[in-house]
Amino acid sequence: MTGPRRAGLAASVVLGALLLTGCADKTEIITWTDEHGRACTGVVINDGEDSDREVTGIDCDYPPDGVQPGDETTIPLPD
Repeated sequence: MTGPRRAGLAASVVLGALLLTGCADKTEIITWTDEHGRACTGVVINDGEDSDREVTGIDCDYPPDGVQPGDETTIPLPD
């Protein structure tokens, strides 16, 4: 995935998450490596009313040849 495409996708994920924050108590962007070695990014929505967690906006892509995915991270969205 090219840089501008990845940046556009990340921006749309953040925008979608911000639109959903009116319905949720906490929204975070998370990254992880799946069982196939792909680097993945998603938005976790934590609903405070029933402690339900939903992951949306999942994007997974294989890293370039010779590059390993980084550590898993969790980043709260800005207020």
